[in-house]
Amino acid sequence: MIKKILILSAVYTFLITAFTLTMSQNGDGYLIAIVMVSLMFAFLVARIVYKKNISGFKKENNKVSYTQSGIQNLNKISTKPFLFGLEKKIISDQEFYFDHEYFYAVNSQQQTAKFNLKDISEISKTSVQINNSRIWQVKINNNGEEIVFKFAHNYTIWNKNFLEFYRKIEQLNPSAIQSKWSIWTM
Repeated sequence: MIKKILILSAVYTFLITAFTLTMSQNGDGYLIAIVMVSLMFAFLVARIVYKKNISGFKKENNKVSYTQSGIQNLNKISTKPFLFGLEKKIISDQEFYFDHEYFYAVNSQQQTAKFNLKDISEISKTSVQINNSRIWQVKINNNGEEIVFKFAHNYTIWNKNFLEFYRKIEQLNPSAIQSKWSIWTM
């Protein structure tokens, strides 16, 4: 990624220097050319960064089987942050719940996928943050296949469900905890 940005910067510098040396600086054509090349450079750099860091960030879980079941008496641990629609490319489409034995993923049709808490192989923070909410990921070993869910936690002063979930996983499988919980880095 850095190599591509450096090559792009070198090309940009060459074009700006060529425009400066060859074009007349009296008219508006010089400024229009500089602005157009600068906008093109900014777009290409943003595209490189997007493709490297965000594109492909959300893994599709096609092998998850959902059933019709209710979600009453479950503790919700996720929320949907807002980032003008880009959050859909980062976090999973489901909402997440847990109880004493299971982790639940509820899709938009209110269908539920149920996983045993002992099958969770990893819980960790990602490097992405949306509106001051850190994005977390849960990896589940489901019959030999790894399923990954990404979500923003719903921890607040009044709602400590995510912290209870974290501590429950820490108690059941300490090796699954890859990121330490802290109120300062949540």
